[in-house]
Amino acid sequence: MEELSPIPDPEPHQGVDAEEPRTDLSAFRYILFPRKGGWSAFPYPDIAALMVAEGPVYYVSSLERSEEMPANITVITLPEAEQLLQEPRTVAVVAHPYWLTATASLHPELCIVLLPEPVGEEAESPLWESCISRLVGIADLVGTTSETRYMKLVFQGVRAIWLNGEDTSPAGVMQKDDLEVPLRDYELLFLHALRQTLSGVQDTVTQLQCSVRADFYRQLRSKAGAHETISFLLAAYEYVLEDSRAAASLKEAFSHAVLNGRNDCVSSHYRFLSAIHARAGEIENALQVYGISAGNEQERHHYEQLCRWLEAGEEQLVRAELLRLNDDYGNALLILDELGGETARHWKFRIYQETGRVEDALDLVHAVDIQDSPSGQDYRQLSGLALALRGERHGAVRQFLETALEDEDALARIVEMELLDQAVQQLLGEVP
Repeated sequence: MEELSPIPDPEPHQGVDAEEPRTDLSAFRYILFPRKGGWSAFPYPDIAALMVAEGPVYYVSSLERSEEMPANITVITLPEAEQLLQEPRTVAVVAHPYWLTATASLHPELCIVLLPEPVGEEAESPLWESCISRLVGIADLVGTTSETRYMKLVFQGVRAIWLNGEDTSPAGVMQKDDLEVPLRDYELLFLHALRQTLSGVQDTVTQLQCSVRADFYRQLRSKAGAHETISFLLAAYEYVLEDSRAAASLKEAFSHAVLNGRNDCVSSHYRFLSAIHARAGEIENALQVYGISAGNEQERHHYEQLCRWLEAGEEQLVRAELLRLNDDYGNALLILDELGGETARHWKFRIYQETGRVEDALDLVHAVDIQDSPSGQDYRQLSGLALALRGERHGAVRQFLETALEDEDALARIVEMELLDQAVQQLLGEVP
């Protein structure tokens, strides 16, 4: 890949180059909440090194400092981390989802999440994805090595960085003291995203990284020829970039999925064309595609409902719903924000629930929404989740117990709280 050009400044005097660190940003401190296993198990040592160049870095553990840990990272206990996070310009950097309630309850000024890949039983645990969803819901910046998860985050409208890449050659440099440190493309992009996040500057990195990935898959396609996976990923990036070639790339991917005998390709590939049309404002075409892809009774009923809304002149509501059905929560929310009104509020609530944004969902609930018993149950469960994230443990348990009087499944939330307490002890190295 060619060397990345500098990221343009979103506003005069607010952009930063990797070669010229901002002195005011260097005042931020970074508190690393790691996975268990000591420094050798930390999933992103290269990202930690970038943070060391930006400001003081602390590592939360009950274990003694290991020899392999860099000398410029300070080991602190969890109570010491809690104390530091009460001070301004201190960032929580969460590198394992089971830190969810422990870190959320500290109300960090900024939260950066570095998602690790699951190890052993973590991959099968429902707790894993549940915690990731809510952790992303409170994050200001998320990093992941999984391109699939990265795309999911981008569609959610989350500020995210894909911390991986095929090209190992330097894409830029960072000045550290008298040294020039070479950086790979994703390291350079993370550094820019970090500085934009700390400065409160509008995100320009997502579009740049998606453009880089689209170029990669376009080049790969030119070498390997049309391919189901390559063409689909290219279509997804072109869609994010609002590139008019997205529809052609998707149709190509769908055709090859059919040739490969994929039984689910109408829903897994073809349906995405409805999002492409919807985002382009072609609502009738989008609805027609969704109708063709509606494969069961529930989806057909939903399609008929969308047709009635369109006939009633609710084009933007139909557009937002078609985007949501294709997991494009970010753009769906933008449309609903512009629309306003009660229907938009209810639909925003559903999106916040589906994407783990507990506090945002709770803020949208009005007294009139919880008059019947099922709605009251849902509200108590949502309130319990919010209280747990705030660190109000007793209040959360009370809400879950009240919910359990009619729905025993709510007891699982209390068990989850206990499991996360145990997990934190393991992450700290206090228990095996």
